[in-house]
Amino acid sequence: MKDKPKTPYQRLLEEIQTWAMKVAHRHEKLMWRYPKEKIRDSWRLDDLYERVAAADQIGYDVQLVANADGLAVIYKKRVPDVPYKWR
Repeated sequence: MKDKPKTPYQRLLEEIQTWAMKVAHRHEKLMWRYPKEKIRDSWRLDDLYERVAAADQIGYDVQLVANADGLAVIYKKRVPDVPYKWR
């Protein structure tokens, strides 16, 4: 039995669903922590700058999150652009 061909609407829906999944479920990775008990120590901002610049080059945003353990630095994949043909 042959499969029915996909309509243009079905193809568009699949494209949109794939794009929406990439937006809703972006890859996230904890890269390092600044322990709360050592926050007052001298942390070098040039190290943080270099890591943020490197993350930018590979397509990630960096989030700095305060929690009970201290500061967490998280890399999060950038939201993909809206495809040109949808604009």
